[in-house]
Amino acid sequence: MQPDHYATLGVPSTAPLPEIRAAYLRAMRACHPDLRPGDLAAGEAARRANLAWQVLGDPQRRAAYDRQRRARGLVGLPSAPAHPGQAAYLARRRAYGRAFHQACLKGAAAVFALGLVLLAFTAG
Repeated sequence: MQPDHYATLGVPSTAPLPEIRAAYLRAMRACHPDLRPGDLAAGEAARRANLAWQVLGDPQRRAAYDRQRRARGLVGLPSAPAHPGQAAYLARRRAYGRAFHQACLKGAAAVFALGLVLLAFTAG
């Protein structure tokens, strides 16, 4: 049985090419064998993501794949997410990114204020 490439990347079958590419890049960042050496499951997930991108990234191959899916009756089935915990991971990552950004802004403001104080003492 042929794998469902849309489910592998976690995108709907109506997704445009940029959305499919973004999903492929997310999957590769999550499971690339160079980033997770020795993890056989990650290597297999990366292999499936590469195969899905080879098919869905090429308009002619994608059209042929969609015709095969229609013939097998897979059209209209919801696509499962590539990784069950991926949504929770992305939410934590966004929260961490916001906190890091705010900490950087506070640090920059403190350095700026210190620079103003030093400038006032040296000028006066």
